[in-house]
Amino acid sequence: MIKNIDKQAENVVKLLCKNHKKAASAESCTGGLISAAITSVSGSSEVFDMGICSYANEIKAEKLNVPREFLEGFGAVSEQVAKAMAEGVMNSARSDYGVSTTGIAGPTGGTEEKPVGTVWIGVCSKEKGSRALRFLFKTDDRPKGITEREFIRHQAVLKALELLEEEIKNTL
Repeated sequence: MIKNIDKQAENVVKLLCKNHKKAASAESCTGGLISAAITSVSGSSEVFDMGICSYANEIKAEKLNVPREFLEGFGAVSEQVAKAMAEGVMNSARSDYGVSTTGIAGPTGGTEEKPVGTVWIGVCSKEKGSRALRFLFKTDDRPKGITEREFIRHQAVLKALELLEEEIKNTL
């Protein structure tokens, strides 16, 4: 799983470098793992200036300009918040792309409406605006020795990097 994340991060960095573009990340449930994956790639300093770990709603509102009405009305784990997080970090970093994650990694915190494994991933670009996709990461077939929480977080990082790569390719 980690090898896949490393390879995907490498793909993103190479694509950004080749096209002289920059990306930034805003992470809640992944707690900085996207930033860690990207910055583990040599050359990432040319294309990645900012990653914000916005675990608390106050940080989402104050640092990423997520409207409080979104947080109160839809909850932190929502399409609206994921899109606003991606836009907020892109604008703060003055980058070309933003990516965000907000979800419930568990094992507690899930509800019937938003079960453990629910993750919204937002991506945005100056050219296309923002979008967010909902994922429900199941842990049934996770490798031995990896907790459900760790598995969900790593799946979210991998998917976020894939969506970021897709967004970059779609705007070039």
